[in-house]
Amino acid sequence: MSQPEISVIITMYREGPMISETIESILSQTFTDFEIILVDNNADPETLRFSEAYVRKFPDKIHLTKETTQGIASAKNKGFQESRGRFIIFHDGDDLSHSNRLATQYSFLEKHPELAFVGSWHDLISHDNQLLQKNISETLPSFWAEIEKIFNQHFQAVFRRPKTRPIKFPLISTCFLRKEAVQASGGHDERLNPRWFEENEFLLKVFDQGDVGVIPEALLSYRKHSPEGSRIMKDQMNWVGKTRHLDTFFNILKERYADRSGAEKLLAKLRSHFLRYTSQFLLQHKNGSHLGRIGLKRALESSPDDELSRKLLIKSYFPKALYPKIFWFDHWMTEPLPLEVNESFIRSLFA
Repeated sequence: MSQPEISVIITMYREGPMISETIESILSQTFTDFEIILVDNNADPETLRFSEAYVRKFPDKIHLTKETTQGIASAKNKGFQESRGRFIIFHDGDDLSHSNRLATQYSFLEKHPELAFVGSWHDLISHDNQLLQKNISETLPSFWAEIEKIFNQHFQAVFRRPKTRPIKFPLISTCFLRKEAVQASGGHDERLNPRWFEENEFLLKVFDQGDVGVIPEALLSYRKHSPEGSRIMKDQMNWVGKTRHLDTFFNILKERYADRSGAEKLLAKLRSHFLRYTSQFLLQHKNGSHLGRIGLKRALESSPDDELSRKLLIKSYFPKALYPKIFWFDHWMTEPLPLEVNESFIRSLFA
């Protein structure tokens, strides 16, 4: 069996019939020198039934492997271990690649050997394939756009090379990566299983290998989660678990960058941003104002010029009658704060 140029790694969990649409979007590519690696990450029987039918139909093109450790990081690492292509795509099991996607990105990287990977714009579709928004170019959500901004401000100190192209976090399913860059990065950090922050943590390691290009064209349709999909994600990790995961992400970045000259300013900015982000969860609880203020004060200690944290701190003292609109969220969290969320909790984060 000849070595393919491209390995498309598709992780599977609870996609059901949508996995068929994803596989078909790859099989219909104008560029045909690829393999598909389906990673069964404890997928449900329906998803497996659809995927196994494709393996039987295209045994020379599609390979099914299993990763029992639950988590996106482990599943993508497993797929990468079994990949044979010169280029790698980590594709979500419910997204759809446009038919010219592989050809366009392959040609782009062949013309730009200095780049480690290339991304693209994307379209947003609903869980039932309705087009919601075309040609999304900005980094979403704003949480990542702010991180992108911080890393660009400290690019040379962090990546130890002149900035010829700005750092950009393309949607992971749009990324087309050189295999050697993925290999050198060490892959996805499995401390970030089952999900959240693992994809951008991985991309930051790839940036150590070289710059990114972004093709100003939508080459993928990103599927918005269905109500059932959103419920599954919430069941996997509530906001407290997500906050602890963010703390792990921050500690991983400290491990990587703390000894790089000038990176202390980067870490101070990130700490401030993460504390502000966490404080907004606390301010959405009627009895969380005190803890939210502690977080915002810590954010300002880390980065005194953080005007957004300063504004939020001032607003936190406004009469409750003005809540929650003044904080840019629409409703209160009605459940009580978990017992573990106390002053010790907020002071221990991002230390």
